[in-house]
Amino acid sequence: MDLNSLFGKSAGRGSSRSMLKSSHTISSRLQLVLDIIVVEALLFLLVWLKGDTPVEIYYYPAAIAPVLMWLIYSNSGIHQRSARPVDRALNLLWAWSKVMGVMIAWTFITKGAEMYSRQVILTWYAVGAIVQIAVHVGTIRLMKTYSLKHMETIPSLIVGNNELAAYLVEHINSNPWTAHKIVGFACDLAEGEALLVKGVPRLGGKDELRQLVQEHQIRRVYFALKMETSHELRQMQLDILDLNVDIVWAPDIFSLHMISPSVREISGVPLYYLSDTPIREGALVAKLLMDKTLSMIALILLSPIMLVAALAVKLSSPGPILYRQERHGLDGKIISVLKFRSMRVHEEKEGEVTQAKKGDPRLTKVGAFLRRTSIDELPQLFNVLQGDMSLVGPRPHAKEHNAFFADKISAYMSRHRIPPGITGLAQVNGCRGETDTLDKMERRVAYDLEYINNWSIWLDITILFKTVFTLFSKNAY
Repeated sequence: MDLNSLFGKSAGRGSSRSMLKSSHTISSRLQLVLDIIVVEALLFLLVWLKGDTPVEIYYYPAAIAPVLMWLIYSNSGIHQRSARPVDRALNLLWAWSKVMGVMIAWTFITKGAEMYSRQVILTWYAVGAIVQIAVHVGTIRLMKTYSLKHMETIPSLIVGNNELAAYLVEHINSNPWTAHKIVGFACDLAEGEALLVKGVPRLGGKDELRQLVQEHQIRRVYFALKMETSHELRQMQLDILDLNVDIVWAPDIFSLHMISPSVREISGVPLYYLSDTPIREGALVAKLLMDKTLSMIALILLSPIMLVAALAVKLSSPGPILYRQERHGLDGKIISVLKFRSMRVHEEKEGEVTQAKKGDPRLTKVGAFLRRTSIDELPQLFNVLQGDMSLVGPRPHAKEHNAFFADKISAYMSRHRIPPGITGLAQVNGCRGETDTLDKMERRVAYDLEYINNWSIWLDITILFKTVFTLFSKNAY
């Protein structure tokens, strides 16, 4: 199976995004400080204009807003200097919305909402977003103007002709925050091979590297070699080491298919984690807290429906109320997943599990309704409380189905690098029901890997919200 066709962006640029994020430079911190100053000043200006509201009661949101902005903005990528203006504006709007959402939710929980003027808060949100976007646009334009007038361009060369090399050229040359600009690239271009690096000329071959550096007064060389040619790196580095140029190695991560990649170090040695779980430490605590809290609330609120469903299953046909099936959980651990029984009791051949089909004769009338409305999934809330599952994650498949598809779809079992969920990104994008073809399962797996590579609490909340509108999907049976 061709991974590129299966995973698309989620296995290429998308999955490597976390490894390519800009570090928090001094300029990004200054931008954050400027954002906070603008937001704080706007709040007290609006309170002053309102006139009939005591300013003291707004000290609390004024104190908590900077903390939330620091936490949320730092993890939202809005200070990445290479981001496109439209993406930057949308990211900023979304991050500011999350800050306001947390503060508004907290005031309702603490019953302090009535103290604040709705006019002030709503205006603060709307105008605050506009002003912050304007400040960001203005800052970027000032920096570009400064760069053009005062920053001397430092010529750089990239060695390689692949997706990673093209990506670096595009983002380095469009970044106003660096004086280094790619003026050309070097590669051994085979006859008929497509030029992936566009916008800069090919100056020569890799065997001409030393000559190219001297002729074009190159001050920095980026090595973005394909995996199969990376063994040439050492010799090329030695060839130009005495020319006093910056030598930068960019590993060809785009040729790898990674699961939540990250970079760490041991005693100064960088370690590239190509298959990792994004849920660690604080993120793990946050997800567990949300799972336990919401599942407990859901069990309390939905208990009348579950009791009626249990009685209906019992009366519909002989057999147990709950159906247990062994499936793979986190890191491949075997878990017992609970569902309301929707079929008449029957025997399967050993090692086989037949998926339910539309109009399946094994379904009871009650079971068909439970499956169509997803009520049959509600007992899995107990799996969430036990810690075997999460509310959101890749749907666990039967062991037999995993064994069948693991040999046919590359990286299929990587779905288990994160706890399985009652609902997931695949389900809210229409991937429900029977996976009777390989294409259907490939599409579901692609969404699962995209979820793992882009996981966040906010993504979980979004999926839970969307799940409500997919409960009566035509694909559910």
